[in-house]
Amino acid sequence: MNEWSPDTRRALRAFLRAMALADPLQRELARRYGVALGDLHALRLLRDMGEVAISRLGGALDVKPSSATKLVDRLEAAGLVARGTDPADRRVTTLRLTPRALEALGDRALFQSSDLVRRVERLAPGERLQLATLLERMVERGADEDAELEALADAPMAHPASSADPAAVSAGPAAMSAAAAAAEVAR
Repeated sequence: MNEWSPDTRRALRAFLRAMALADPLQRELARRYGVALGDLHALRLLRDMGEVAISRLGGALDVKPSSATKLVDRLEAAGLVARGTDPADRRVTTLRLTPRALEALGDRALFQSSDLVRRVERLAPGERLQLATLLERMVERGADEDAELEALADAPMAHPASSADPAAVSAGPAAMSAAAAAAEVAR
């Protein structure tokens, strides 16, 4: 096993504790709208792009067609997107947001009342900038990570439409990886 330096261990513990701050927000999003926090990015893109083909949304998300289709299946099951047909080419399936998705994207009160937002706002402006810079740098992905991210996107995710427990909607496989990492860091 690879031993971590004390700094790495401290950074991992702090990051995982910070990730846990998003859990209540995640559960509330699932309860209210049947959407995972991570799926809001796809909804925002679709809102900005307007009615588009699934392939175009997949391209904007930089995921394989099968991953885009699985994402759309989840969002459709939650009542957040509707499929249609391109009038110019009936072979092309298009997507549009539903009023429920627009409501989820517009629910600023949900985010503003979250502990996560309150804690970020309590940081000094320079600290917020530093936090954003470090997190952005950390999540930048390289070509070697693409296959792993595609595998995560393809993995099945619990969904309120198929689960009696709204809290079952989580970050999916990424949350499981975080839990495994938390157990490892605790060692």
